[in-house]
Amino acid sequence: MKSLYLLSVQRFFYRKPHAARWLGLAVLGFLLVTVPARAQIYAPEGLNMPGSWNAWTNPPTNNLAFASSTQVADGRIELIDVGTTRWQTIFEVAATGGDIPEGTYTWLFTSGPDANAFANKWGDVTVTLNTLQEYTFQGTADNSVSVTNNHWYSVVWEDDGYENTRAIFMETTNEPVDILTVSFPTTVLPDEAVTVNITTNSAISPEELVYLRYTTDDWNTSDLLIVTMNGTNGSAIIPGQPDMTTVNYYVFTSTVSGITEDYDMFTIKLNNNDGSNYEYSIGGGATPVIGWANLQYPASGTIMPGDSYEVYAQVYIEGVTDQAGQGADVQAWIGYSTTDSDPATWTDWIASDYSGDVGSNDEYMADLGAALSTEGTYYYASRFQYLDQGFVYGGYSASGGGFWDGADNVSGVLTISSIPPEPGIDWANIQWPGSGTIMPNDEFLVYAQVFALGVTDAAGQGAGIQAWIGYNTEDSDPETWSNWILADFNADAGNNDEYVANLGAVLSDEGTYYYASKFQYLSQDEVFGGYSDGGGGFWDGTANVSGVLQVTGTPPDPQIDWANLQYPGNGTIEIGQEYMVYAQAYIANITGQDDPAAGLQAWIGYSLNDTDPSTWTDWISADYLGASGSNDEFVADLGAQTVATGTYYYASRFQYLDQGFVYGGFSENGGGFWDGTNNVSGILTVVNELVSYPVTFSVTDATGLYSNIKFKGSMTDWEPVDMVQNGNLWTVTLDIYPGSYEWGIFEDDGSPDGIWLVIGPNLMMTVAEDGIVSGDITYVITFVGIDEQRLDIGMYPNPTSGHLILNRGDVSEKAIVQLYQYNGVRLLSTEISSPQAIVDLTALTPGIYLVKVVQGQQQFIRQIIRR
Repeated sequence: MKSLYLLSVQRFFYRKPHAARWLGLAVLGFLLVTVPARAQIYAPEGLNMPGSWNAWTNPPTNNLAFASSTQVADGRIELIDVGTTRWQTIFEVAATGGDIPEGTYTWLFTSGPDANAFANKWGDVTVTLNTLQEYTFQGTADNSVSVTNNHWYSVVWEDDGYENTRAIFMETTNEPVDILTVSFPTTVLPDEAVTVNITTNSAISPEELVYLRYTTDDWNTSDLLIVTMNGTNGSAIIPGQPDMTTVNYYVFTSTVSGITEDYDMFTIKLNNNDGSNYEYSIGGGATPVIGWANLQYPASGTIMPGDSYEVYAQVYIEGVTDQAGQGADVQAWIGYSTTDSDPATWTDWIASDYSGDVGSNDEYMADLGAALSTEGTYYYASRFQYLDQGFVYGGYSASGGGFWDGADNVSGVLTISSIPPEPGIDWANIQWPGSGTIMPNDEFLVYAQVFALGVTDAAGQGAGIQAWIGYNTEDSDPETWSNWILADFNADAGNNDEYVANLGAVLSDEGTYYYASKFQYLSQDEVFGGYSDGGGGFWDGTANVSGVLQVTGTPPDPQIDWANLQYPGNGTIEIGQEYMVYAQAYIANITGQDDPAAGLQAWIGYSLNDTDPSTWTDWISADYLGASGSNDEFVADLGAQTVATGTYYYASRFQYLDQGFVYGGFSENGGGFWDGTNNVSGILTVVNELVSYPVTFSVTDATGLYSNIKFKGSMTDWEPVDMVQNGNLWTVTLDIYPGSYEWGIFEDDGSPDGIWLVIGPNLMMTVAEDGIVSGDITYVITFVGIDEQRLDIGMYPNPTSGHLILNRGDVSEKAIVQLYQYNGVRLLSTEISSPQAIVDLTALTPGIYLVKVVQGQQQFIRQIIRR
């Protein structure tokens, strides 16, 4: 304990503009008050920061970033009384629009009444950014700080009362992020590591660090973890703890690395669960509960009595549904009522069957139509129960639904009528292309698709459907256009019918033309289709728009038609470790030759922010690797550029001659031009020390024919690795670093390549940062290829704009043609018997696919690019 002359201290000094700055003591009388050694300043007066940035007005009513929230309305210096008592403000420096412009400023920390706001002051410091410094109470010199345009500054001042104290200025490029959510587990087993996921309102600045601080002994000691960020999402892993341990934690941001004490003083923003911190206990924890449920699909429908009407619903329980297969002790129902009321009051419920895993959710399904034979309008919702806990009810919304509330998440509506509903056009688009350049009257085929339930989903052309492709010289609503060309039925595309018209044949004048589709079913209203990279839909001028065609008398120069980030999509390395990144580009009739395309340059770029690569500044020249089909492939070592830990985003950049740059992104389907949605940047995590995890791969030889099966994949640089045989089971255990990998197996029969035993694309697996393995680590061999010979098949054009020709020479033996997505999903399987066959790919979205031809015991597999 010590004594302070409180009133005297608060009144001794004052500020007088344009006069002597520091006045002597003038004792006006005092009151002796005894207070604790760490008493705080008088909260109603709070803390102010008058200075040259606001003409020394005190309290700073003319710049609220430097005014106390307790003394000035809307003042932004706020008291934080959780943990270390402190005052904080955050301000922006910008030439225009900020709180102050850049420069060097003098100022003081002050506290006092309006009549004598300079009564207490703290000074004598020249600020070193991102450093905790001591300020002298009633010091004799102003403080000084230099700030830079387009930066933000977070100031934290320790409230130690009226004596010397500490403060820090933390500098970031962008406004500090807010920590929106922090996850917490419900049940944790002894020694089980816990992954804590967080979200922020925006991506962090390069200088900003996100920490998770946790304790197992009620904050007598604590540990600090770096949260690894990927855009606005991040995670950190709290190590496993002994049974009966209680873990408390919170998340905060800072610009200071290596923090070991004074955590609160280095904090910019935090999420501590509204002051109570996040907590979980090891073993004997709380029983999991249903955290979310919905009515997944459909939102509404019309059927005849006795027709099937399948209703789907999903549920999430942490630690239960996020495991493979059906979560134990979960029950589900679909209920219905003739009134649109709270499902908790309904009495008619149908038990639902487990349908499958959907991410971390379990999905259930029931045939509601089978239970309803009477005409009328019915409302339906889902109901779930875990163990013997209370029921929860799920509702529908276009954004995914959730617990039924009658407002945002509502009941579905089913109409049962003996009169069959009249079909109508439910969807239409411009399928492909989105743009192009031709000479007058050159061929320019435009494809469009339409879906009408019960009409187009039958084999062949849907009866009563008419289609047109229209054009206009202005980018306006197609409903106002007058130029329409009748389109011909082209093919079935799943449940859709596809039509095509040669737009170029009617365009003899140079200029820019906008095009769209038009469909009509019977005498119903016409509908108009637009284009988007995601597949298009009804024209709306925003998401689904008109295509653009340039007609010019000058033959267009060759240009880059397609580019991607080929491989890998993500990975983890140590600082400076090799990390080879591959990218491909296609120029019609130029790439894919024996020599590299003249005038084509390539780079791999990287950034600390997941932003548009066209804004990046760091690019590494990539080396030509060779032709890959009709493409040229390039490679660069991104790892050689990494000198610090962190998360890096990367993409490709290409330039042909002096044309503009194009940027390539990654997707599981083969990638394409970067768009941030379908084709995105790769993600590289750089750590100080890379930890590998043992992964066991198991292969079952269902044929019983093979005796020398070997493993190879991207984790082995595609070098063969011996497997261990135990009957028909073959295994190999590899130590694998976090990342995503392709792999496969082959029979080593002494030939150069052996017999490849994986049907379809390569198998894919991922090792997460915490060692959790997902994807394919098992495989069953069904391929009989002991006597196989490789098929010699001509396949062209590649890339293709829609049709692929397969030439088998003089062979008349029947063969099976199969088409796969790169993730292994089979899209097509058809039989051919003629030597030459045409495969229609027009229904596919642009990307990379695999074509497989099986002829007897022979097979042929090639990559194909759909432009």
